[in-house]
Amino acid sequence: MTATSSEPILLTREQAAELCQVSLPVLDEWTYEPGFPIIRRPGGHFARIHRGALERWLEDKATSANPQPVYEALRPPRRARR
Repeated sequence: MTATSSEPILLTREQAAELCQVSLPVLDEWTYEPGFPIIRRPGGHFARIHRGALERWLEDKATSANPQPVYEALRPPRRARR
């Protein structure tokens, strides 16, 4: 996943989601995780995600001694018994 001269260093949300193969809502949840490499503008809106830092963040999450889910997945509702 190393960036080449034709690949951008700073990614938009859409580019980062595509790179990680996740949906935009999942990527948005990740932006609240501690250490997520996001560049925020004044007012809380974020502008870009640094590609190399994102790759390192994902690797750290995947290889930590005690891996945790990056976001809390919602369980589907249980079916009522008849």
